[in-house]
Amino acid sequence: MDTVLFTTPKREATLVILDQGKVRTVALKDRERWTLGRAAGTITPDIPLQSTIASRQHGEFLCHDGRWYYKEGGSVNGTFHNGRFMGPETGGKTRMTILNSGDTLRIDYKDLTRPDERGVWMLFTTDLGAVTWRYRDLKGQSLCRIGREEGQCELVFPLPYVSACHAELRKKGNQWHLSDQGSTAGTWVNGIRVISSVLLREKDHISICDCHMIFTGQGLIYSARTDQRTRQEKSQSQSRSGGDVVLEANIQSKVVKDQSGHGQKELIRNVKLSVGSGQLVALLGGSGAGKTTVMNALNGMDQLGVKGQVLYRGEDLYRNFERLKYLIGSVPQENVVHDMLTVEEELRDAALLRLPKDMGSRGIQRQVEDTMAALNLTQKRKTQIRKLSGGERKRVNIGVELVADRELLCLDEPDAGLDPLAKKDLFTTLRDLAHDRGKSILVIIHDVSEIDLFDQVIMMAKVDGVGRLAFEGSPAAARTYFGVEDLSEAYVVISKDPKRYVRG
Repeated sequence: MDTVLFTTPKREATLVILDQGKVRTVALKDRERWTLGRAAGTITPDIPLQSTIASRQHGEFLCHDGRWYYKEGGSVNGTFHNGRFMGPETGGKTRMTILNSGDTLRIDYKDLTRPDERGVWMLFTTDLGAVTWRYRDLKGQSLCRIGREEGQCELVFPLPYVSACHAELRKKGNQWHLSDQGSTAGTWVNGIRVISSVLLREKDHISICDCHMIFTGQGLIYSARTDQRTRQEKSQSQSRSGGDVVLEANIQSKVVKDQSGHGQKELIRNVKLSVGSGQLVALLGGSGAGKTTVMNALNGMDQLGVKGQVLYRGEDLYRNFERLKYLIGSVPQENVVHDMLTVEEELRDAALLRLPKDMGSRGIQRQVEDTMAALNLTQKRKTQIRKLSGGERKRVNIGVELVADRELLCLDEPDAGLDPLAKKDLFTTLRDLAHDRGKSILVIIHDVSEIDLFDQVIMMAKVDGVGRLAFEGSPAAARTYFGVEDLSEAYVVISKDPKRYVRG
């Protein structure tokens, strides 16, 4: 049976609603206020629900100055926004949240790992671009295979980190069972990794990396990052404004054991920031300001002692790290490449290590070719790495992670040891990766001579021995904030009075 794409206008605010096993869409147009609730008696909300655990006046969708908001309406069971519990409304306080395209709202009981079959799941969308939401009807079928290869699977996610036949749904009697097919990245149901076969219940949440499916009992609502061409088209129009938010952090503190081993030392405090899709972001700060600590907290590489939360596309990164780690690449300052290999050999070896085992030689070579083209290394494919320039070696180092199509790249001083021209070439390549290919790239740098190639600046400051956030915004806004013409002068300004600039 064919997959059916929800036919909603591309930029129109729309709700995709799963209620009592049925899916429908509601276009939020021609008015600025829409009430949501259970239809009962004389009460008829603008968006009526059938679920008995939804309140009659459950909530409202409000539009103000072009932005959409969801407001709790004093419901009994409350609403979850991207997994965060919003209500019910208490003490006369209004519970309201901004809505972004791709956000989910759920009406359910508090344990979302055990959803009630009467619960309601809603997707808010204004753009069916890089994230598409579809419905796959399973009526009349007994098998649905999920994976990368169209010839092998009924439900296809054409992404490098998805295995050829990743998982399958099989109907036994009147019930559907899900099993992982020995995939590299794994399959999760309601946040728990599938080891053998799992009996599916209505509204179970199935995840493969950043591909999500909701089981309706009769089909699957599903979403995935689309192929690279679509991502590139969207990123070109959104990159300068940051597109959608990929990474959002609210880190209250990070502590480690002090030198005695008995006490604690705080490394960073009150770091609140976000990174958008298709953005090149510079992470700056003086010695000891916590740049590396922040980066390793943001990419999930060092979670120990972190108090707060890091969200990856609205999901708790630390809680879901084993599933989301395939989307994040970390590139150390030192080169990790092998001098005697050619560029092509190095990238092929990296692809074999990082991509699913069933990718095949053609798939591996396709990823290698695309990576060399993205990093301007195609003409150097047969050159031994030891014979490359410093800038070319740095690009190969980045390619080790890029070849696995990581969405977020975190680079620690990639410009170290490069001459000014090589630095500019490197940062221009990174900017093109962000703007043209939709990558989100976070880079620790010291030299700010090419800072205007970056979309965003994050500046850290050291206050009383603790790294603190001093600024987040564009390079131009940073100059204004610190009152300097050359951003390198900001280091001096901060050192004189760091408490003046810290935020939070």
